[in-house]
Amino acid sequence: MENSPNADLEVSFYDGAKTHRTAELVRVVESSGKSYTVKGEAGIHGLSPSSRGYMELTDEGHRMCLSIEAAIAAEEQRTASSTPFFPITVGRVNCVSSAEPVLPECTRVEAPTVSDVAQVCLSPPTQPPHITPSMISYDGSDFTSASLVKNTSPSAQKGHSAASTGKVLKSVFVPNIGWASQLTSGEVWVQFNDGSQLVVQAGVSSIIYTSPDGRTTSYKENEKLPERVKEKLHCLSSILGLLASPAGRR
Repeated sequence: MENSPNADLEVSFYDGAKTHRTAELVRVVESSGKSYTVKGEAGIHGLSPSSRGYMELTDEGHRMCLSIEAAIAAEEQRTASSTPFFPITVGRVNCVSSAEPVLPECTRVEAPTVSDVAQVCLSPPTQPPHITPSMISYDGSDFTSASLVKNTSPSAQKGHSAASTGKVLKSVFVPNIGWASQLTSGEVWVQFNDGSQLVVQAGVSSIIYTSPDGRTTSYKENEKLPERVKEKLHCLSSILGLLASPAGRR
């Protein structure tokens, strides 16, 4: 969480679930991969008991962060120090090697076509990489198309194979973008910070895009892509590089 008015808050849980809170809404991603977007108090009643628990913990964590921010800001003003107190880390520090390369930010390049994506997408490795549940999102969970087509119209689901399934082999967090996961099925699954998702697969000239409101659409080769999908594809090459990098295995 940033120390600024109405800052976003992202909470990651040990079971693989996470929440992303903004000034307008809260997005809950369960450990199974199923996601919900909640706007206002009325939307909470439609959540599962576990998701409501995540919401309560997120609200509690948000209050704690605001209290700590207010206390630190008051002390910063009182001392009138030229050295800023922020950013600060509260709690246990992540065990990250000092030799680990800095994750690159998304650079704006020409968006690839659907066929290009199919060629560069990672194939499933012969052996699963060594991973630990504390550093990987949705470790060992089943990822199915059912988790993507919630609240989707039949026309948007056309062309989306319900047989698509896999387990997460590797997951990395990409700053300013979100989480990217490689699945045993060969698919690469990207969950963006704005709540949208993107799924691409090696050897398959199609892209599955899920908008922040849960609407899922499959785009085939040579099909014209909307601008919002092209924007997401700008970051794909750097994401694939991080998933392929041995340094990214944790």
